[in-house]
Amino acid sequence: MKMSVVASSLCLLGALASGSVSASEPVIGEKLEQAVAERANLPSAHASVSSDSLAELGSVFDSIIAANERPFYGVIALMQGGELRYVKASAYGEATAPTLDSRVMLASQSKMISAALVMQAVSQGKLALEDKINPYMASNNLPTYDERITIAQLLSHSSGIAPQGKANRFAPGSDFQYSNLGFQVLAQLLEITYQQDFATLVNTFLSEHGVEGIKAQLGAQQGLIEGIEIATQEPMEYEVQMNLLPGGGMTGSAKGLLTYLRALHGGKLLSDEAYQAMMAPQILRPHRWSQLYYGFGVQVNQQGIKEFSHSGYLPGYQSLSLSYPESDTYLVVLENASWSIDQSNQAFGLHDKLRRALRETLMAGRKLENNASAPTQSRL
Repeated sequence: MKMSVVASSLCLLGALASGSVSASEPVIGEKLEQAVAERANLPSAHASVSSDSLAELGSVFDSIIAANERPFYGVIALMQGGELRYVKASAYGEATAPTLDSRVMLASQSKMISAALVMQAVSQGKLALEDKINPYMASNNLPTYDERITIAQLLSHSSGIAPQGKANRFAPGSDFQYSNLGFQVLAQLLEITYQQDFATLVNTFLSEHGVEGIKAQLGAQQGLIEGIEIATQEPMEYEVQMNLLPGGGMTGSAKGLLTYLRALHGGKLLSDEAYQAMMAPQILRPHRWSQLYYGFGVQVNQQGIKEFSHSGYLPGYQSLSLSYPESDTYLVVLENASWSIDQSNQAFGLHDKLRRALRETLMAGRKLENNASAPTQSRL
């Protein structure tokens, strides 16, 4: 029996495999070292990690997955310099293994896309980050909220926004509280500004920038790889409503999300000013990773290496994306199974281990680069 979910106000995160380097035809059973070697001579403008290091990282990833306390179901994909360096896919039960094109619920990964749309409107002069939201809402007969709330505060989850008629949770700008309502309001502002429905705005924005494999759509979500909630063993079906779509209701594939991340951080989607504003740390947020900040629709970590990230969680689907623009490196983990969000280590321990291994590899590569350039710098 399938469990049907009306995806309107669900809690989202604030939180036998194949290896391949082909986006279209995974190479079943091929060793990662062999796959990387075939691409060793491909150009990479920003790559700071050698092919040998990437091969070793692939082996580390394999070991982490094999030793993890719970199984992995879904797709993991690592891209550097625009080339796939590692792909791992694992099927649940008797199902067909997912591919790079298999679509899942992106959950809170959706916020990175909604925020970019807002920043595009800001760069076009249609909205301003310091604008108060109530004048827009009132002029269109929409619910109003605390009169102090600004667009920037909604983007950074620092508004304290509460449902209409309830007191604001805290003074806007003074604290962090994850809010899907805030992103619903941002979508309403975009609809007011452009006089188009939000889903059309998202799909047009992505299409105009050559991003395929991500979609915004209200109603029943078709064509997804089946998501399983492990606790109940129930497959999930989603019917997305507007109060979830901007903050957690979009769907996408590993290939689509990688394409989006590289376009965003590679300067293809936004002006430099809008991009820098989006990625600037705005407020410290509680998280199992220490000293993690939130920018506009994206998590920001500057410890050791500049990292931008987001997690996603809905029953049946959980995910992580990591972006390291300085080395043109992107990792996505899309799982079509979910473990209890109350058991954080079981649900997300695998994601954290993969992240740690990737960060250590990238930081080691940067250290080698710095050491190699030190003699030259000392003579300047």
